[in-house]
Amino acid sequence: MKTQIKLFIVLLLMSFNFSCDKSNEDLSEEIAIEIEDQEPDPLGPIDPTPTTETTDLYMVGYERDGDKPYAQLWKNGIQTSLPNAAGTSIANSVFVAGTDEYIVGQAETSYNSAAILWKNGVGTNLTDGKKAAVANSVFVSEGDVYVVGNEQSEVINREIHTIAKLWKNGVATDLSTGTNDSSAYDVFVLGSDVYVVGEEYFEETFSYQIKLWKNGVEQSFDNSSQINRSISIFVNGTDVYVAGYRQNSGASIAVLWKNGVPTDLTNGDKQGIAMDVFVSGTDVYVAGVNSDTNNNQIAKIWKNGVATELNSNTSATARSVYVSGTHVYVGGNEFDIAKYWKNGEPTNLSDGSNEARVTSVFVTKN
Repeated sequence: MKTQIKLFIVLLLMSFNFSCDKSNEDLSEEIAIEIEDQEPDPLGPIDPTPTTETTDLYMVGYERDGDKPYAQLWKNGIQTSLPNAAGTSIANSVFVAGTDEYIVGQAETSYNSAAILWKNGVGTNLTDGKKAAVANSVFVSEGDVYVVGNEQSEVINREIHTIAKLWKNGVATDLSTGTNDSSAYDVFVLGSDVYVVGEEYFEETFSYQIKLWKNGVEQSFDNSSQINRSISIFVNGTDVYVAGYRQNSGASIAVLWKNGVPTDLTNGDKQGIAMDVFVSGTDVYVAGVNSDTNNNQIAKIWKNGVATELNSNTSATARSVYVSGTHVYVGGNEFDIAKYWKNGEPTNLSDGSNEARVTSVFVTKN
């Protein structure tokens, strides 16, 4: 989904045949650009010049060189490494606004990992690397760039914790106090309202609680289990959707919360995690995983609560979902191969010789 959630998920998923991180986590194919003819207005004059619409598919993640991960962008199937002169890096989220591509993640420095923002391939560190940090999600609205993640605190009572952070145009705001480990995992902007979802860990009770902030103010959220972890948020009108998982004893349960009310997507017999949510019209899509009876990790997409399996008899992960028109794009991996599914049909982005993952998907139409 780090002291950040995606590394925790990596460890959780490794326990049932998945190695990897929202990202810490194959045979290159060119993606055909879709061209759709536009119907002329039957009431107006017919223009003999056809109108075309181009779909661009952006995916980010990482590919390892040996044991070292390096952030990657795949645009329409063409792979580009994202620069970090200091060393390793991971891309966690992508957002496209107009002709500008925004990607965030973490990048090695001479000290620790720094939160980083790449704009059109040029990286800018959001932190100085003196304290470990990561950027988990990016959203652009009205020219403003919102990034969320976490950064280690100063020493507080002889302890160091992670602080959930929101950066707006590079200026950081703390969302938590540093008393406990906290992180922000996803951000969504609707009008003038900025929604951020994350978590806080309480060491005394060994419990995780979901945190929801609106315009920097923490909102009430019903945490009914010992472990409640959020990974993704989507806001549609007055409805706030959060995807993640909950756990008491036994297997984790993939959950979709709508306005704080949970709906279980898996039954708890086997491990389940909801990793991303996207709303299109009246339809709600959730990407995630659920192990089968043979402990294979099955990538799944839920549409309005009904699951569709994207693989069988192998281990795969669905990390990100984006809906454009009638097309549903899901990004993730199968074994060590970065891949995506369009309407359930898989396309490999790497050849499997190195571990690779897709962590985020974004689609534009021009």
